[in-house]
Amino acid sequence: MSLNKLKKDELKIVAEELNLTVPEGAKIAGLKSFIINSDVYKNDKELVQSAIDYALAEIKNKRLDSETKLEFERIKLAQLPKQLELANIQKNLLQNSDIRNQSVLETASNIDVETLLKSVKTLTIAVPTRVESYNLFFQSLEKAFKIKEVPEQFKGEILLNILGERVNNLLVHVSEEELNNYSKLKDVVLKKFPPTPQECYNRFQKAQK
Repeated sequence: MSLNKLKKDELKIVAEELNLTVPEGAKIAGLKSFIINSDVYKNDKELVQSAIDYALAEIKNKRLDSETKLEFERIKLAQLPKQLELANIQKNLLQNSDIRNQSVLETASNIDVETLLKSVKTLTIAVPTRVESYNLFFQSLEKAFKIKEVPEQFKGEILLNILGERVNNLLVHVSEEELNNYSKLKDVVLKKFPPTPQECYNRFQKAQK
């Protein structure tokens, strides 16, 4: 194949493949003349043809790579509006979720504790006068909590209201964390009113049956 149809980049590759040092600033005409006047061009036509074929393939591959990158960029640009739309949808979903969660919190905070207290009291046995009956009292109370679906944050307050004066002295030694935690408050009460030896014996007898 003649060098006449080759472009500057292709001529440079041919020269490099023929191990020729390309002069700096050489133009197309100068490159052609430089290659044609070389010994390898005159003596090894097969090698020259291989160099030309390689140069054409190399430039073609570079062109394809460039076109592929351009196409990829076009695809990305075409998808940009859809991505923005999706981002807006996700943002709206998050905002709506926050609003719903806030609404739930506000609803929970507006629950009438007095109404819950009355409902729970109705379903709970009276506060026992005997120490050994406190476990039964708590079983009854927690069953009422479950039936009335009492939120966790109100359980401690309801317990204190039901126990009333019985725990006045106890509250002096209870931390704020324990006051707001039903389970811890229950443990404190049970420690204050531990089962008597007779109650322990009765439980043991029941366990043996």
